Amino acid sequence: MKHSLKMALACALTALSLLSTAVAGGTAMAHTPAPPPGSEPRDYAFGATTSQSSTDFGGTADRAVDANTDGRYENKSVSHTTEEFQPWWQADLGTSRKLGSIVVWNRTDCCADRLSDAWVLASDQPITATNVDEARKQPGVSSWHINTLDGPSTRIALNRSARYLRVQLQGTGYLSLAEVQAFGDAVITPSPVAQRWVKDNPFGMFLHYNMSTYTNEQWADPNAHPAAFNPSGLDPDQWAKAMKSAGMTFGVLTAKHHDGFALWPTHYSDHDIAAAPYENGEGDIIRAYVKAMHANHLKVGLYFSIWDRHNGDSLALVKDQLRELLTRYGTIDYLWFDGWGWSVPYSTIPYQPVRDMIRKVSPRTVVANNDHLGTLQTTDVIVYEVPVQGMPPADSPRPTDGSDTLDQNRTWFHTTETGTPRPAAEIIDNLHKAKAGNALYLLNVGPDRNGRIPQDYLDRLKEIGSLQ
Repeated sequence: MKHSLKMALACALTALSLLSTAVAGGTAMAHTPAPPPGSEPRDYAFGATTSQSSTDFGGTADRAVDANTDGRYENKSVSHTTEEFQPWWQADLGTSRKLGSIVVWNRTDCCADRLSDAWVLASDQPITATNVDEARKQPGVSSWHINTLDGPSTRIALNRSARYLRVQLQGTGYLSLAEVQAFGDAVITPSPVAQRWVKDNPFGMFLHYNMSTYTNEQWADPNAHPAAFNPSGLDPDQWAKAMKSAGMTFGVLTAKHHDGFALWPTHYSDHDIAAAPYENGEGDIIRAYVKAMHANHLKVGLYFSIWDRHNGDSLALVKDQLRELLTRYGTIDYLWFDGWGWSVPYSTIPYQPVRDMIRKVSPRTVVANNDHLGTLQTTDVIVYEVPVQGMPPADSPRPTDGSDTLDQNRTWFHTTETGTPRPAAEIIDNLHKAKAGNALYLLNVGPDRNGRIPQDYLDRLKEIGSLQ
């Protein structure tokens, strides 16, 4: 789980504001029908092919189209050129789009004045000149000047079609961009399947159980020896019955956390259950969990960390391991991602190829992505990490997941820091808030080193069920 709230929630809120402003103001979007509740403008620039005049300090051009408006350079979502004459950044949207506006997001941790005396260019044809004055004179190119940028972003009204976008300084300096967004009249609407999932499954159990349980920390050492993982009384049937007693309809088990240890025998890493002494290397926690869930007529969810501190960042690895999980164990109803967008940027592991693969091999799977961006651009269900962000808003029309902990000490994995369970009335109150706000409530209970849920937690879950 993520430890701090990302400022990038502003991305979706700004986009929604832009759409409503355009409709109210009688611009080119004014004659389009009102979008369904919960919709947001589609950012055509997200994931676009990008380039820039140079790269410095690792600030690649694709960072400016990763759906993250966070302007702090340390969070690896800001592009950066060398100091040069008229540095430029450019995006190819793939095809000409009718654009209403562009929003340019600045670096915020320092150097905000660098994005002064800059030009934004748009064209249906490639912008080939490297000199900004020559580029502006190129046939079909429109340009807009940014004199100074005092705030984190500026919106530029385009009202024209364009495939190629460029941001370029007039003089000498560094060019850094947190994000460039391009909006037209297209919107992203909430997935009906995701809406139905949230409505039909308002209460579930999060099961943080993996290597961290045995290394006694919330984020396990990625080099922890697999021999540490050796439960003596693993009982997924107990987990499932505890869910039933609480009135839950589904669970989400941590198939792989940030340390990269896989609870199933994967062909794509040696850091997995097959390397552990559990059941003499023949164990498969995922299979045992799925079997118990099905036997108790519960739906199956899995947690998967895109951020893998053992194996590294690899799109191929992510797709290969997800394909194993989605094809070996029957239907995975709910797939909960973590570490994506805030540790591993979308410029490193892009969202769309992964989502397309999931849709192809497991079309019924609903995706929840804990990227803290608050946009349907990168998820089916928007996640609120309750200990960090609080409960989801009560009036949200978008499908939402409020993930919380039953432990009063707010631990996810069961360790020596885990305390007693929170009062049942407090959990019931949050459950009612979630239901009222078009959200499901995913309550975490961490099995202990034996692989079982402690008795005081079993008792509290049963009490929660009796109060519904």
